[in-house]
Order: sequence, then C-alpha cells, then structure tokens
Amino acid sequence: MSKNHKKILLKNLFIVVMILCFFSTNSKADNFSITFWNMNMEMDDVNNYSGVRLTVFFLPTCASCISELTVLEDLDQNYNITILLLNARYETSNQTLIDFKGNHSISNDWLMGYSTDESTEKFNLSVVPSLVVLDDLGRIVAVMEGSASYGFLEIKIQDAINYRTENYNTNFTSDPNDNDLLRVLLIVVGVGITTLVFYFLINSIRKSAKEAKIANATKRIEEEN
Repeated sequence: MSKNHKKILLKNLFIVVMILCFFSTNSKADNFSITFWNMNMEMDDVNNYSGVRLTVFFLPTCASCISELTVLEDLDQNYNITILLLNARYETSNQTLIDFKGNHSISNDWLMGYSTDESTEKFNLSVVPSLVVLDDLGRIVAVMEGSASYGFLEIKIQDAINYRTENYNTNFTSDPNDNDLLRVLLIVVGVGITTLVFYFLINSIRKSAKEAKIANATKRIEEEN
C-alpha cells in the first residue's frame, strides 16, 4: 500500500468517525424518551406523538394534581400542544385511569397512562405533580416539581414553540445511555474493518487482472515469435 493510498484511507476513516459521532450526539440531544403504559396497557413513548408536549406525572388522590387540571385546560385552549397525564403509580388495570378521566371530565384529546419505572427514575420523581415540557424535536425544555402556574407554564411552552434553547433545562440535554459510547465505537471499528477488507479485495482483483493481462500479452508475444 503506497503512502498516498494510506493517507486517503485514513482520511476516509476519519470522516466516517466524525459523521458517526455527529449523529450519535444529535440523536442523544433529541428525542428524549419518556416511556409509559397507555390506556390499552401497551408500552408507549412520548416521542410517538408530535408537537410540543406537556407531560404531567400525577396521582389520582393528589389534591394539587387535580387543581393543576384547570391550568392544563386553559393551556390546551390557547396552545396547540399534546398533553399527557401519567399516573406515577403503576397498576395492572386501566380502571383507575378510566375513573379519573370520568370523574374530572378529562378531554379525549389528552393522553393518559401509567409511568414506567424507567421514566420515574429518569426524573427522580419524589413530588407530584411533576411536569415536563418537550419541544417538537423531543428536547427537554423544562422539568418542574410541584404545581405550576399558568403564566410560568406559558413561558416554557413559548420557549419550546420558538426554540429558545438558551432557556432549556440543561440537566436533561440528552437521554442518558451508558451503551451509547460502546455502540459508536463498535460501529466505527466495524466500518474500519469493512473499509480495509474492501480495499484489499479491490487491490487483489486489480492485481489479478493486471497479472492476467501481462500473462496474455507475454503469451501473445511468444506466439508471434
């Protein structure tokens, strides 16, 4: 392998690494996963829904959670957002959700479910209600413990709508995953090995073709003589 070919190969591998790192970083910055069990008792994710999303962790017996519903209704009337109510205490049946929805005239446009342990631990939930605002790219805008006023939530929703990232909650800029770095490294190694294999394969084919061409030319010369 000539020095020139080595430089080209190393340059291409460097570009591949940079591209993979870029997409890895951006995939972590966006689409913050908040999993939950939906009304059909099926696993779901807040990222399966579009637009600015307001996720509220609550308990049916929590008086502050019930009072917060009025604020949510006003926000829903004034802004095109997706509201999700997630019971922080998992149950094997959706009956509690059905009862809560009926008792408090919850809008059919709102989504309801049970938070998974993963989502509860992710936000270290110790207080209900707790509210999480995501923009339409799935990035965390704000995380709030306790009741929030209409004015405060409105500001956070406007931050999400207008992508005022300087106001975003920097504690949740990425979705933590200890396997991300290992996954990227394995991809990089795999791409590197594949590149080398293809390089040597192409070189081998070219060399064989060149040798065959020389052999044919030599044979032709010998036949002419």
